[in-house]
Amino acid sequence: MTDLSVDARLLASDRGLVPHINRAAVTFASAVLAAGALALANAYGWRQGALFLLGGALGLVLYHALFGFTSAWRVLIANGRGAGLRAQMAMLAVAVLLFFPALAHGSLLGQAVHGEYGAVGVSVLVGAFLFGLPRPLRSGVQRS
Repeated sequence: MTDLSVDARLLASDRGLVPHINRAAVTFASAVLAAGALALANAYGWRQGALFLLGGALGLVLYHALFGFTSAWRVLIANGRGAGLRAQMAMLAVAVLLFFPALAHGSLLGQAVHGEYGAVGVSVLVGAFLFGLPRPLRSGVQRS
């Protein structure tokens, strides 16, 4: 496993390397995702429903890829491994190279684009606190 965020041993189940799948959680999440997509499609059009499904699929991929900003920093501080942080910096550099020309031009593919600026509110502080909390270890697994 080539993950950059957590130790692969934490992900292994007791029965080998096959993870346990919580079928009830998968069924519930799929139903909520489908219901949300249908509600958005009925209210705003099929594109919004499709974008909702795309966002859910991308979230699932990032979750299973163990992608996360805080975990890369945690691994750098705790273990001295900076591969995840270097990957984040490379992604930021690519994003800057792609988006700055569009922002400077003012349009992209015929659509007006501009930077969004918002005030830091309670939601940002709560999110920073929640995502900054360390992930608890699974029972029976010890850190080395």
